[in-house]
Amino acid sequence: MELIPMIIIFICLCTDNMVTANMSAMKMDLKTKSIFSIKAGLYFSGFNALMFTIGYILSIIFFRGYFVNASNWIAFAFLLLLGIKYMLETVEKSPSFKEEEANDTKKMLKVSLLSAAQFLFIGYPLELQGKSWFPQVIFLLVITFLMTILGFHLGSKTSRTIRSKKVEFVAGLILAVMAIRMIIL
Repeated sequence: MELIPMIIIFICLCTDNMVTANMSAMKMDLKTKSIFSIKAGLYFSGFNALMFTIGYILSIIFFRGYFVNASNWIAFAFLLLLGIKYMLETVEKSPSFKEEEANDTKKMLKVSLLSAAQFLFIGYPLELQGKSWFPQVIFLLVITFLMTILGFHLGSKTSRTIRSKKVEFVAGLILAVMAIRMIIL
């Protein structure tokens, strides 16, 4: 997998963080939103990178010898399932934070961990395809942080529509197309 498709996949997967940020921003005043956006961006970035790293390491330790010949099919399956998951998530309620929950570390850890779990399934096939860990994890950290900040700035208390739900659906479609691309190319 080349660099540009990897960045596109990371952007699509980080829309989950953007939706959570957008929904939270609709419930917060400007001062709380500004401080909380940085905190959420750091939590989401850290947990996404952690899960990506765990998936990468698990692949090195347990699976490299067994599934290296099927790495494109594994990546196809994971990306297709994540794409379908994203398209289905557009009709359900995403997790968000209220103003009084801005300092709730327990909830922040839970939401960060749940939204980062999908990156476990991205680190695994990347390692099987022989990609190095370092540049990808830096791109992931930066993209997650920027997408979270973008989500906070798109949402406000006066917003009537949730723009990021449409973006999440498009991200799901793109992930499905990227999955098919993995098999064709």
